[in-house]
Amino acid sequence: MATTKLSMSLPFFPGFYESWLFNSDTEYRAIQNELDYYREEKPGVTEDNLDFDYESYKRDAIENFIEAWKSLAPADIIEAVEFDELDSPRYYNFRTDYLYCTVTFKEGWQGVMRKFMDENKESLRERIRKDWSSYDGFISFMDNDIEAWPVHLFDDPDERYVGSMIRYMMEAENDDIRDKIIYETMDDFYAESYVREREVA
Repeated sequence: MATTKLSMSLPFFPGFYESWLFNSDTEYRAIQNELDYYREEKPGVTEDNLDFDYESYKRDAIENFIEAWKSLAPADIIEAVEFDELDSPRYYNFRTDYLYCTVTFKEGWQGVMRKFMDENKESLRERIRKDWSSYDGFISFMDNDIEAWPVHLFDDPDERYVGSMIRYMMEAENDDIRDKIIYETMDDFYAESYVREREVA
């Protein structure tokens, strides 16, 4: 059987707009905290002399998130996770960033997922109906009937359905899955490390 690989949006990624990963205070607080160091080591340096290296911060935050996500994803399903791209909207009016990665699945992953679905069918039926039924302000492009999902999961795997089912599996395994991902992503990861002194021309 050929190895299954899908480029999919990782569940639980919060994006870089007013989230725990980055918000309007992140840069300001990092610079203010670094000023304490500069006041002692380099008197005369002010916040006007400091910049926040957002691109480096973003790159490393994504790397940390991927590592955290993989460590908490179903171990008997996920083999590897590799960064593809960060899909950012032109304006953050309706959605935040999506983190796309190539996910390699272990042999037999479909059997594991089928078993989870069989054991949790009624709760999943309600969850899928709730999550994927259209309403005012939301148009669903996914089927809200669990009976239609196996085709999109196993016959012709669709990253939207597979990613959503993995999300349900992770939530079932960890009641506080979001908090665990946050903790592992941000462990030993400090915004202050990305403050740079501006070079004087």
